[in-house]
Amino acid sequence: MRELDIKPLLDRARRLVEEGVAFYKRMPKAIALAEFSSQRGRFVKSDQYIYVLDSTGVMVAHPINETFVGQDFYYVTDCDGKSFNKEIVDTANAEGCGWVEYKWLDPVTRTERPKIVYFEKTHGVIICSGVYGDSPACVMPEHPHNEDAYPAAPADVFPPGDSRMETEAEERGDELVPDDARRFVEQSAAFIRANGTAAALAEFSNPRGRFVRGEQYIFVLDPAGVMLAHGVNSRYIGKNFYHILDADGRQFVKEIVDTANAEGSGWVEYKWGDPLTRTEQTKVLYFELTFGVIICSGIYRH
Repeated sequence: MRELDIKPLLDRARRLVEEGVAFYKRMPKAIALAEFSSQRGRFVKSDQYIYVLDSTGVMVAHPINETFVGQDFYYVTDCDGKSFNKEIVDTANAEGCGWVEYKWLDPVTRTERPKIVYFEKTHGVIICSGVYGDSPACVMPEHPHNEDAYPAAPADVFPPGDSRMETEAEERGDELVPDDARRFVEQSAAFIRANGTAAALAEFSNPRGRFVRGEQYIFVLDPAGVMLAHGVNSRYIGKNFYHILDADGRQFVKEIVDTANAEGSGWVEYKWGDPLTRTEQTKVLYFELTFGVIICSGIYRH
């Protein structure tokens, strides 16, 4: 593979790590590591994937080989005797991010090939991803560390009359994950943009509409905490939820409203009734202030 050919792959590895860093920052730690360790998750793309080390070199997530998790890789060497994980850990702890080149088993070809890995440290872990190339002399690009780098996912605009809302979770055949909630909110914001606030609020409140999918639905608050739309309980509409508590006494709506008004978007975790199981479950919810309203959606952690 020529040096010119591999640059887009290196950029892709860097972007995947940046997406992983942003996901780790936004998600509860256990959820993020579980997603990184899923062979069918969003961070596995053919022979490219994310793996995660702690700050001492212990593997905390790996989607291809679960037996690696919990093992200390600090002194592991490649086929040429290079202590590449030591280099990753030491550089990440000292500089925050970087590149390393070594030889590793390609899970697709089952042969040892040169691999170039980009890594970035965040919140005590080191998130890594690399690409395989035939030339060990490929030039590794410079990368200024950007703590806030995060490529926004495109919002899908659904025109009036289109009742389809295909989620990535359905395409994967997996359970919903927290990032599905974020995409659902972004799709809902796009629907407001395309159809207007009044029509959108009516659709969000339709229990048979496109924004109710099993246990996942949209609800909308105004900037004071008044419910403007709710996909499964119309009795909530018009009531002020600002001071409402969950089963553990947490003022989660106050947290949603205050954070949305101050920062524009965020995540909250709380206990709430699951409309499918009719039991209280922990819910992870994403919210976003857009067009003067706060759009919310979450998934239950069963």
